[in-house]
Amino acid sequence: MGTFALCPFPATPHFAFVHQPLTPPGPLPGVLFFNMASITSSMQSLSLDEAPTSTQLQDQPPAESPGAPAKPRRASRPDQADPMPWPSKEEYLQVKAAKGSMHFGFYADDDVLQNMLASRYPSLRGREPDEMFLYPALAYLRTRYPGRTFDIGLHIGFVSQRVKDLNPRIPAKVGEKVLVLGLFALEEESYFNRMTQKEVDEISELIGTKPTWWWIAHSLPSI
Repeated sequence: MGTFALCPFPATPHFAFVHQPLTPPGPLPGVLFFNMASITSSMQSLSLDEAPTSTQLQDQPPAESPGAPAKPRRASRPDQADPMPWPSKEEYLQVKAAKGSMHFGFYADDDVLQNMLASRYPSLRGREPDEMFLYPALAYLRTRYPGRTFDIGLHIGFVSQRVKDLNPRIPAKVGEKVLVLGLFALEEESYFNRMTQKEVDEISELIGTKPTWWWIAHSLPSI
């Protein structure tokens, strides 16, 4: 699929959490606890030479900068997720030059997903941090949002200055690799079929942070 640029959304409040009772969870998804050695190996094998540099980023989407691809003719629905703030043209072109991809999603290191799962299943509370909970947490989200099965995934991404500014509590430094829970990609089909803002707000409430765009270095195996 070719590269493309996206039209900016209207200026609307972002991440206005929907404070309503969440649907009680059903049984914990029947997913095997995977051996996480491959994930650790994947993170260690990536070269920091590909990491983004710390630069002053703009608030403009790639579509509004000279040299960016032409805007697509397709349009988003009003209820779909608001992806602002966009990555800058510099960051966008840097990712493309490195043959990388960008995904809109959440910082998922520091037991974020395990804590999310435990908040829905009290029997899991008090467990020691364990990477084996990553795939059950992913399965839970895919079960909760069945129409998003092919978009919600786990990735290894780089921390950019933009990400660090949005979530200063992320302990990783700019350029370091972290685990990312991706919701949709900056690719035509994934973007124009992305989840709704209500769904994103629900996941934000479960995880406790705001989503943003990530430079993805490597996608982990799916389930």
